[in-house]
Amino acid sequence: MRVNSNIGCWLLVPVIAMGLTASSATAQDAESTTVTTTETTVGCPATFEITYSLYSDYIFRGINFSEYAWEGREKPNHQLTTSLGIDVGDLVGAEPGTCGTFQFDTFFEWFAAQKQLDPVSGGQNWQEVDYTLSWAYDIEPMSSTLTLGWTFYAFPNAKQNNTHEWFVSIDHNDAWMWKWLYPDNEDGVLNPSLALYHDVGVGAGDAAWVEFGLSHEFEVAEDLTITPSWTLGIDHTYYHYFAGDPDDSTTRFANMLWGLDVTYDITELVRFPEKWGSVAVSGFIFFSDALGNAEDNRVIQDEFFGGMSIGWSFGG
Repeated sequence: MRVNSNIGCWLLVPVIAMGLTASSATAQDAESTTVTTTETTVGCPATFEITYSLYSDYIFRGINFSEYAWEGREKPNHQLTTSLGIDVGDLVGAEPGTCGTFQFDTFFEWFAAQKQLDPVSGGQNWQEVDYTLSWAYDIEPMSSTLTLGWTFYAFPNAKQNNTHEWFVSIDHNDAWMWKWLYPDNEDGVLNPSLALYHDVGVGAGDAAWVEFGLSHEFEVAEDLTITPSWTLGIDHTYYHYFAGDPDDSTTRFANMLWGLDVTYDITELVRFPEKWGSVAVSGFIFFSDALGNAEDNRVIQDEFFGGMSIGWSFGG
């Protein structure tokens, strides 16, 4: 579960091939030898990212997993994500990008007040650890990226709640829709995305969650971007299993998540060597707007939360 992130370019390996050519030697001919050196660059198809984030709350699909009764002042919520991506085409010697990208992601969440949140079994501050395997493929005729994946959710303090889900998502580059307004633009304007998550663990193969999102990144200055985003969450009995909703047959609009992210690439500012990758810091704020009877029944409620992060990426 995440609200919501390349050890790549392995060493360049020079391959030296030497060829020797000699003419047939005679008493009158001079012996000649030719040495040829060929250097071949072998690129590594991997990328790696690691990001540490500090959040005021851990809100996932509208549910607050880091707030207990009479909490008062917010307690720190620490999150660490890693992402390793491998270009399959590059790996097997085909044209890069032609076979998609395999990715392995991890998510670690640590809550300072875990014992107060769960007095019975809250012995570890590690509240959650997730592992995700996915494969993404660019469908060029559709200007879209299709992703298929699987996530395992582990809860060290409540192992009986460990679960897993399959998901499929499509991210679309909608630049073609705006050619009349921006003829030379090749980047997405609203960047629509659609994702379906199907829990087959605790959700008994019945719980599903759907998200439709829009976002746009504005480069307001060199190395500085601002990205507003909006996501609509649709619940199909997901809250029944994960938020205690007594209704087990509900499909409904669950929440809208409004977000604003400000990211500054500090690689050049801190004189970080370019060959070692890039470093960026971010600040963000979100508002989760609970909708309909999910809010009326107090299954979820409106939530403001935010934080900051620092991340390092390498490769690509």
